[in-house]
Amino acid sequence: MNIKLIVTDLDQTLLQSNRTISEYTKDVLLRCQNKGVLLAFATARSEKACVQFAKYVHPYAVISNSGAMVRKSPNDSFIYRQTINRDITNNLLSLLLAQSAVGYIAVDTDEGYLVNQPVDPDDPNWADYLPAGYADFSQGLSGDSYKIAAEVFDRNVLTTIHDLFPTVRVIPFSGGQWVCLINEQVSKLNGAKALAKHLNIPLKEIVAFGDDFSDIEMLQGCGVGIAMANAIPEVKAVADELCEENDHDGVAKWLEQNIL
Repeated sequence: MNIKLIVTDLDQTLLQSNRTISEYTKDVLLRCQNKGVLLAFATARSEKACVQFAKYVHPYAVISNSGAMVRKSPNDSFIYRQTINRDITNNLLSLLLAQSAVGYIAVDTDEGYLVNQPVDPDDPNWADYLPAGYADFSQGLSGDSYKIAAEVFDRNVLTTIHDLFPTVRVIPFSGGQWVCLINEQVSKLNGAKALAKHLNIPLKEIVAFGDDFSDIEMLQGCGVGIAMANAIPEVKAVADELCEENDHDGVAKWLEQNIL
């Protein structure tokens, strides 16, 4: 199998349920890289929320915010960048703030990761995003956003967003109330395409791993799409193959069997 680039989601895919990368997986990924196969993360997380994992396995690049941003490290120039412009961002925030069925709202911007309510620094769900700055979104933001993540308890809100903001994609996260709002041009697949072009690697020589809605296009569009055993049915339906669950090192075991 001629694979030159591994593109993997993080949560519930490369990461175990306790948000760690096992020593076995670290070893396999480093062995793949020593063989000349590059690694990239492709995640809905902000770029900042990937740094702690990148230091263990040294990906060539991170595709963050569901594909809105691609670069080698936070200090490098962008390989790809696509935002929601300031006016649409602020109009979206106004709509979300007016809904009683919306809880936390988090926005990733060039100024930092901003949240509409103070967060508990001891809450493990926020640990990877700290420091998260409190912002009064009713005053509007001064710049574009990469992604708006919102805790939505009534799906009718999503219908309203779809009707009023046709240039915004709404991607749900399975197993919870959170949704991701991104520019209509943004996807993990488009991020992978931009990275592949940068590296001069054809898509057919990329293997992609994922488990959730935002991974579907990526698994369909890359050369080999691998769904986790713990993936949602929609992801399994489009995958070329399945691997073991994230808690059983599914990504690493597939790579060891097929790449090493």
